[in-house]
Amino acid sequence: MLRWLVPTLVYIVAVGALGVTSKLALRTLQWPDMILWSGVGYVFVAAVLLAIGQTKLEIVTGTSWAVLSAGAAIVGLVALYLALGTGEASKVIPVSAAYPAVTLALSVSALSERVSLLRVAGTGLVIAGVVVVTAAR
Repeated sequence: MLRWLVPTLVYIVAVGALGVTSKLALRTLQWPDMILWSGVGYVFVAAVLLAIGQTKLEIVTGTSWAVLSAGAAIVGLVALYLALGTGEASKVIPVSAAYPAVTLALSVSALSERVSLLRVAGTGLVIAGVVVVTAAR
């Protein structure tokens, strides 16, 4: 079964809402405030996961990738908040959705995943959509 589908749909809704809720918050807050509150949320979730035994704080194989992923998430959020602070959410979020091009290239080079013509075409359509959204007034 497609066990990945429901979490992916939740992600789509959450990220879609993130652009609007962040833009609303940035009317009165600055991007450092946004990072602070995001951090509070992460600390809460981490504390719950630790408390219920779903994880433990230890350095094992793969920890460096987890730290790098956390760093990428932090840099991405800061950049997103900076962009939303100056740009329209209806442009910033669709343009930020061009990341599949980066994921495609990295998954081929770092994970040795095979790339198909359809995936390349789909990624091209995403980029074309970004161009259309950016050009629209």
